Amino acid sequence: MQHHWARRDHFDFRLELDGVLVSFAVTKGPSLDPRVRRLAVRTEDHPLAYADFEGTIPKGEYGGGTVMLWDRGTWAALDADPAAALAAGELKFELFGERMQGRWVLVRMNVEKGRENWLLIKEKDAFADPARDLVTAFETSVASGRGRAEIEAGGAVWHSDRSLAKGEQPLEGRLPTHAASARLPDFVAPMLCDTRKTAPEGDSWIHEIKYDGYRIQATVDGAAVRLFSREGLDWTARFASVVEALSRLGLECTLIDGEAVVFDAKGLSDFPALVDALDRVGATIAYVAFDLLVDRGESIAALPLVERKARLVERLASAAGAVIRVAAHVVGNGPAVFDQAIAGGAEGIVSKKADAPYRSGRGTAWAKIKTARREDVVVVGWQPSTKREFRSLLAAVEEADGGLRYVGRVGSGFDAGELKRTRERLEPIRRERPPAMAASELLPKGAIYVDPVYRAEIEAAGWTGDHQIRQGRFLGWREDRSPRPVASAKEGRSMAEDGERAGSRDEDKPAPKKRAQPKRAGGAASASRLAGAAPMRKSGGAPDAAALLARITHGDRVVFPEVGVTKRQVAEHYLAVADRILPHLDGRPVSFVRAPEGLGAETFFQRHLLPGMKKGFGRIPDPEGRHGDYLTVLGPEGLVTAAQFGVIEFHGWGARQADLDRPDRMVFDFDPDEGLGFDAVRAAARELRAALEAVGLVGFAMVSGGKGLHVVVPLDGTQTWDDVGDFSAGLARGLARADPGRYVAVASKAKRKGRIYVDWLRNRKSATAIVPWSLRARSRASVAVPITWDEVDTVPAADAFDIRAVIDRADPWEGFFSLRQRIDSAALDFLKRSYRR
Repeated sequence: MQHHWARRDHFDFRLELDGVLVSFAVTKGPSLDPRVRRLAVRTEDHPLAYADFEGTIPKGEYGGGTVMLWDRGTWAALDADPAAALAAGELKFELFGERMQGRWVLVRMNVEKGRENWLLIKEKDAFADPARDLVTAFETSVASGRGRAEIEAGGAVWHSDRSLAKGEQPLEGRLPTHAASARLPDFVAPMLCDTRKTAPEGDSWIHEIKYDGYRIQATVDGAAVRLFSREGLDWTARFASVVEALSRLGLECTLIDGEAVVFDAKGLSDFPALVDALDRVGATIAYVAFDLLVDRGESIAALPLVERKARLVERLASAAGAVIRVAAHVVGNGPAVFDQAIAGGAEGIVSKKADAPYRSGRGTAWAKIKTARREDVVVVGWQPSTKREFRSLLAAVEEADGGLRYVGRVGSGFDAGELKRTRERLEPIRRERPPAMAASELLPKGAIYVDPVYRAEIEAAGWTGDHQIRQGRFLGWREDRSPRPVASAKEGRSMAEDGERAGSRDEDKPAPKKRAQPKRAGGAASASRLAGAAPMRKSGGAPDAAALLARITHGDRVVFPEVGVTKRQVAEHYLAVADRILPHLDGRPVSFVRAPEGLGAETFFQRHLLPGMKKGFGRIPDPEGRHGDYLTVLGPEGLVTAAQFGVIEFHGWGARQADLDRPDRMVFDFDPDEGLGFDAVRAAARELRAALEAVGLVGFAMVSGGKGLHVVVPLDGTQTWDDVGDFSAGLARGLARADPGRYVAVASKAKRKGRIYVDWLRNRKSATAIVPWSLRARSRASVAVPITWDEVDTVPAADAFDIRAVIDRADPWEGFFSLRQRIDSAALDFLKRSYRR
């Protein structure tokens, strides 16, 4: 740990890993209080020689200022693979320093404009001491005993750039070539491929070999280089050979799109070899560049592809060698190029429109056409074995509508080490039943299932007639894809729970989008206008709102770019509605939709607490013992903590902690097909209300904030999940059977055309539904709002209420929490006999 008086006073925390010093700038220095989380911004890796440096860096150079060696010692990783843990965003370790001792953890919060923001947290152990301030206790060097003034008076000098002062000699162990640069371009969300079965014809298309590696974006300015994964994570430290090669090309403020690969003896990209190379220090990995987005500081993304590629060839003309290469292409003759590529052993080709600009996200201007031998699959479970860790993995693929389809087993390609590592990876995400997916009837008996969050690359000898893998071979994990559950409206994907869809259905899911430029002050939802719309409501006994809001960091970060709503305004919303939303959260397991970088970036669906997410939350053990503890919100403090961690939506179970096997509410969700007017939804809700009243049940209406309407039925908690599920399923199927032209009761987009899906699936154990008064991850910052049955006839749309419209709105659900009702036994028996599967 070095105390660094540079442009800003801070501490530099460094851990030796794989031959370099992995480094973080800790703004306020370390704290021995486990409740305190210190911001630690990851910086460039440093050479080992820098670990003993104490002295000055000349003014004008990167990091210019005074450096004191504040602490030193050794460390031990508490993770089996510290490099993998670091890449995954949580590194646990024990320090044996002269001042810092005991267990600590580094947790990544987000990536902001290419900068990784982490938290440094002291774990609870014998060395934790909330009353002791390490920073003020030690103000001199651990090596020399000198203070700042004495170090500045004379000592060693470190030059952090390549241009040395006249007459000075270079020092060994200079900062690595990927040192920071003010002119490094920002990361750009990548352009993605559509999938085609056949290659396009005509000279308007160009065709490249499809490389089997990791998509990498390279930002270069002279000797400064940073590499980013397809999701914007800083992977500079993982590709040292690429960094070194790019740093020698003399490129000026350049942004390149390409693929990191390892080539075999035949010149073909080899994905398993790449995975292996990342685990070996000093391995040479090549970088194949195929697009140029920023050239000498000029954004050229709007230029036609062929012009960008021509500039790319010119800029990399001096890069001929084994590491940096430019992807060759062929104009026209797509089918013939594909056949030739396959005959040569390649996985396939990527076809691109020659005149297309570079546009982030998935479109039709780029298309991949590949052989059926290779597939990117989602792991959904494993077959147990009595002889080794498991017999085979169970695989599924993501279909065009975003759903999953089971495609069979993958049983080869694992050595003993990989078998063990795979089992360790999957054990924490075990689940009782398979995820919702097509072809699930083909799943083998006795299988063990997991949440569908990890992707792997596999090779198949072929495919059966029912699209099942023949002789599947594991090639490696897709580390370039997010290891967390990703919620996507465009892809229609949701976390599946208990064999059904949980959290929220397709229209409830937020989508990863292109990064948008936020609207700033003066927009329709500026911070001052929203904050001043109404006095802040307070719950009895709640902490002071101002004190809670003071905990929000980066409060001006725009979360909803289209309307300019900020992170602080999200927190203000939840404090304003705390007295209305908290009764719906009280004692209830809760899941989140998070957008740590705003809706212009990626969103996540989360069911468990993140490290550091403690204030205002409680834990609820999984009653089945299959998963980690679920979380529950304890009060206004929990709402603000959630907002601090980028939470937008709250989704709650249908039961409370007191008895998770006995639901206390039932939810029907009317989800209209695109193009259906809201009048059809109103009529559907009223028809359901009449059916409920016929059996003595009272329901309450709520606009979802998306495109549908919910009817919520409070229950007395005396019946089982099977009872509630069978009743709601029977009622939904009864509506569909009585009027098939208007309703459908199965979760199929194909069958939903022109109709309303009566979604009853959230009435299953561990399924969740959007909580009343929750914000929605929608562009206009809409809110799920309870309404009266009279308002059902007048409310214009499901997203009629935005963040400003609800601050002063009274709760119209009079008597909701005092109503005690249960499903009539005779009606339940009738529906079970008539409509149960």
